[in-house]
Amino acid sequence: MIKKSITTVFFFCISLNLFCQKSDSTALNDFKKFLPYILKGIGTESSKELDQETSGEFYKSWKVANLKSEEVSDLLAKIEENATFSVAKDYTGEWKMNFSSKLKDFETIQEIYKSNGRLSNVYIKVSDISILDANNDPIYISDSEKNIKYNEGNKLNFKSGQIHTTFPIKGEYPNAKGNIKITLNEYSKIQFKEFDKSQTDISFDLGQYKNIRLLRINKNRAYFVLPAIIDDIEITATNQDNEKFNSSSKSKLPKKIYDFGNKKDLTDEEINEFIKSLTFDDVFKSEQMLIYETNGDIENLFIYLKTNPKELASKVLNIKI
Repeated sequence: MIKKSITTVFFFCISLNLFCQKSDSTALNDFKKFLPYILKGIGTESSKELDQETSGEFYKSWKVANLKSEEVSDLLAKIEENATFSVAKDYTGEWKMNFSSKLKDFETIQEIYKSNGRLSNVYIKVSDISILDANNDPIYISDSEKNIKYNEGNKLNFKSGQIHTTFPIKGEYPNAKGNIKITLNEYSKIQFKEFDKSQTDISFDLGQYKNIRLLRINKNRAYFVLPAIIDDIEITATNQDNEKFNSSSKSKLPKKIYDFGNKKDLTDEEINEFIKSLTFDDVFKSEQMLIYETNGDIENLFIYLKTNPKELASKVLNIKI
């Protein structure tokens, strides 16, 4: 019989889509290698004490007003004014061009919370990336799958009035130059559902996604069943004072595997036979369990989908090291 540990489940679940990027057979085989460890964590409850810490009032995205034209101009001007670029190795030993910018130096934590709420429906899209060496030869690696890391991306959300990303480059180029184009986008449609901790077994639709189910809310966790792998829905939990918790995670696991892992007294033989029987569709084309977890007891829960982004304005930034 397997001794269960919660951490292995959540370590794996956030990476489910990485398997989908491979061929069907490779994705399934790689997934199965993790399964013995994943199954150990299913059905357990964390013994970690909840600190109940929050990060300010929850500004509901569907109630946040659209940005005014002067706000758009000011945002892009501040990003340009405070933009910084640098070249350094990351934790993997690969060379990266770092890009970051901020809107201002906030004086209070309340200012940060307010900024996060005001900008919750907008993001910066980075495009037309041109990074050159001193001889004007391109050094930006734009098509290497191995360089896709958690902190790299061309869609940047504001975090405490700041944005940050990195671009993979061919080596150490302290005199790199070039430019990038930044575009401020704003979601024009937000669909949402609200729940309280007492509600159970509720089916609902969210935009194009049909038959989502909220199974239950238990202390600091909410359990959903999704009809398929879905990545663009957002979830926020609040306490009795409408304050959102300062940490949360979303973990997904195929429902068939979740249900099997919840059986008691599983033997190694039963687990091995189950793993052998799994097909690609069982893992990647079937219902998924979504477990949302926070650092505090959930009073109210909001699940929402932002769609129909519209471009507001663009600006080209010159890369200066």
